[in-house]
Amino acid sequence: PKVTKLVRGPKDVTKYTPSTYLAEMRLTTEEKLEKTYEIHIPKIVELLDTAESSQKDSVVEVDIPLFQPFPSEVFFQQYETHQTYEFPVSFRNNDNVARHIKVTIEESPYFKVTCHKAVGAKVAPGMEITYMIAFTPDEDKDYTVQLTCITEREKFVVPVVATGSRALLDFPDEVNFSLAPVKHPSSKTVLVRNVGRREA
Repeated sequence: PKVTKLVRGPKDVTKYTPSTYLAEMRLTTEEKLEKTYEIHIPKIVELLDTAESSQKDSVVEVDIPLFQPFPSEVFFQQYETHQTYEFPVSFRNNDNVARHIKVTIEESPYFKVTCHKAVGAKVAPGMEITYMIAFTPDEDKDYTVQLTCITEREKFVVPVVATGSRALLDFPDEVNFSLAPVKHPSSKTVLVRNVGRREA
């Protein structure tokens, strides 16, 4: 199984060098998923009434969802229009008793969510259930929706982001002036190419 690292607290804003950003944006969805190791605790948007639940007690802290998704964000990139792409999201039961989870997605003609298990099936402690997110774009543009995940105790969300084509500038990571005279303006010509699929 893939080794992951749980990162607590807000997700840091990633700073890229030009070459790193270029390499990241050229990855397919599958390649980016393969390079994803960090997971983040999802945002709880509503606490639910557990009066009707058969398992009111939990070993999971109340500010942490009963299920941990991997990855923490659904992403699509390097896609073609009118093709269907699928993305797996696994939800691990962090509790010490079997739990339910239901996953829905905002109404959209471009996204669908499916699961091979029967609706209402419980997930054993420490085990996972996998949902498939299908994406069929009709334009080469950005799309954003959310998965709403409902457990016996809370609702939490998982963002779904599809990134369309970009202008990608092949810019050097650093511009080295080496030795330059003091108090005299210096200049250097840098060649910048647009290697993306959009105009810059």
